[in-house]
Amino acid sequence: MDDELLLLDEVAKHCRTTVATVRHWVATGRLKSIRPGRRRLVRRSALEAFLDPGAGTEAARGDDTPVP
Repeated sequence: MDDELLLLDEVAKHCRTTVATVRHWVATGRLKSIRPGRRRLVRRSALEAFLDPGAGTEAARGDDTPVP
């Protein structure tokens, strides 16, 4: 797998915060996520970009859309 997908509770454990906080980050657009079915998932690259704002913008987008 090129880019691991994480559940919101996995993101919360990694960030040492609550799932409610992670949901808030997603709802406000600070953390990009995808919803391929009923679950909301976060790409590891999007999480790393969120934790390190100086990272590339493509990973921060959370999708596969190429950045011009």
